[in-house]
Amino acid sequence: MTDPAPLATGFLDRVRSPQDLKRLARAELPAVCAELRAFLLQSVQQTGGHLGSNLGTVELTTALHYVFDFRRDRLVFDVSHQCYPHKVLTGRMGRFGSLRQTDGLCGFTNPHESEWDLFHTGHAGTAISLALGLAMAGAHAEGKPHAVAFVGDASLGAGVAFEGLNHAAASGQNLLVVLNDNEWSISKSVGALARYLSRIRSNRLMQRVGQEVSSLISAVPVIGTKVDRTLGQIGEVVRHAVIPGHIFEELGVTYVGPIDGHDVELVVEHLERARHLEGVVLLHCLTEKGKGHPKAPTHPERVHGVKAAEKPVAKTAASNDRPIAKVPAPHEHGAKPGPAYTKAFADALIRLAERDVRVHGITAAMPSGTGLDAFAERFPSRCHDTGITEQHALAMAAGMAKGGLRPVAAIYSTFLQRGYDQVFQEIALQNLPVVLALDRGGLVGQDGPTHNGVFDIAFLRTLPNLVLGAPRDATDMERMLELGLELKGPLALRFPRDNAPGAERIHRTERREMMPGKAEPLVEGEQVVIWAYGALVQQALEAAERLSRRGVRVGVVDARFAKPLDVELLAQHAQRYRWIVTLEEHQRAGGFGSAVLEALNPLANAAARVRVLAIPDRYVDHKTTREEQLAETGLDADGIERAVKSLLAPSLV
Repeated sequence: MTDPAPLATGFLDRVRSPQDLKRLARAELPAVCAELRAFLLQSVQQTGGHLGSNLGTVELTTALHYVFDFRRDRLVFDVSHQCYPHKVLTGRMGRFGSLRQTDGLCGFTNPHESEWDLFHTGHAGTAISLALGLAMAGAHAEGKPHAVAFVGDASLGAGVAFEGLNHAAASGQNLLVVLNDNEWSISKSVGALARYLSRIRSNRLMQRVGQEVSSLISAVPVIGTKVDRTLGQIGEVVRHAVIPGHIFEELGVTYVGPIDGHDVELVVEHLERARHLEGVVLLHCLTEKGKGHPKAPTHPERVHGVKAAEKPVAKTAASNDRPIAKVPAPHEHGAKPGPAYTKAFADALIRLAERDVRVHGITAAMPSGTGLDAFAERFPSRCHDTGITEQHALAMAAGMAKGGLRPVAAIYSTFLQRGYDQVFQEIALQNLPVVLALDRGGLVGQDGPTHNGVFDIAFLRTLPNLVLGAPRDATDMERMLELGLELKGPLALRFPRDNAPGAERIHRTERREMMPGKAEPLVEGEQVVIWAYGALVQQALEAAERLSRRGVRVGVVDARFAKPLDVELLAQHAQRYRWIVTLEEHQRAGGFGSAVLEALNPLANAAARVRVLAIPDRYVDHKTTREEQLAETGLDADGIERAVKSLLAPSLV
């Protein structure tokens, strides 16, 4: 693949900051937007990243920076994965070649990256609440800065967004909510609010009536002074009868729109008006996700995310050109990888659902990300996408389980945090048979700290009745899922954003029975044994193989369960080995290693010491690959090998 030709950016080259943008004439803004969209199309398809959402917000973002001064006014992006145009307009265009790469631009807003970014966010629904807080903080400031929340239609359906809107309307604060309505989150937006907005979108006649109703009423012959006096009241009645948005206005929100969100001059005009209105204003803008991308209309997710283009092959030694550095791909130095853990989960769930009609799948706006799109295709009536509503999804799962079904709630680890109270009260407290499938359990590479799933063991382990498990490969994924569907209480199983190992060491029929609190010894050792949890079993095995070639025999155990632990085997190892090393892709505090320490504490004759290998007490920044993050935190085979050497012969490390 050859490098793309340089992109002509006549206007963008002159826009290094929003102040430069403001110097342009309004009539020049469409050309700016055209260049900006072309730049994103070329750049993001080279680096990978969120593309569809950003192509759809070019005009809205440009208009916002043209009208407001966000050095003092406040702009909050909901989720913030649609912030690429904002990054370009605030002086970061030259860094887009590093987007989502190690030490490069973050894929979300990030205050450490730019003063124009207020928050580092990546979860949906919170922008209105954040912006309201900013409005309150600036309410008595000189000049009273404007607070703007940039929200998508799917995010508006999140419970916290409604909580924020409800409070904002009653607070007396000034707040502008720019509703980017493209009918999509990652996948198609769902729910009654989505249908309501869709009706507004599809009825263009209603939009025209909205613009013309005032003149229509004025054209009615005035019969006497009484009718003349009540003309304004008649206008309000007619407007509510034919103009959309009165649901918002019943909440005390001034509704404006819908307008064409790709007509940048029109958006500027409405923003100029909206900034002078009092109270909460919702500007409803209709956009197209993926606008400008030729495949967007037929793509299942409107090109929501794209992978990086293939890197050029390094030049031969005879060439004087410097070869392009290549980051090792996952499993590049090991055996051929197996299926993605997500696919292994989805395939296993389909097979189990074919045997049990009680099995239902639940997702909170992540059907493709969790693999449930394949399940939905096979069992459409047994798959439920609740939208961006983790709390509701989990409470609904509890109700389904109480009614005799076997629900499997597939939710990213980082998003399960949003439904913690429902896991506690509706699921664990009731001891209901709900399976929590925690995708992205661990480090996630390019999405970084907002999406790293590294807290779930700690926040779930304290809840009674919950069983916590993590499969090491595709075979144990199915076995553990099957166990969860047989238990009388809840099970949470976690797995990473990666491929399962292709070569499995032990055949299914030869494996130890899959039951809570039973680990599986894989390798016998002498002085050190590694208790590894989940996918990191593979790194532990690789480290043990390297050490064995040096004459150091290290034991490896697949812990399989963080709760309950295999206390019987652990007690044996505490007497047999000098060191027990725990290994987990999770924060050190409160995780699997903490559980091992707690279990060993009451044992009177435990001779072994414990070394916990886990993620340190900090947020791990985004990297090009998960493997780089594992290496940075010492959780790859190299790091494990170093840790074992330091225990046995510190002078050699």
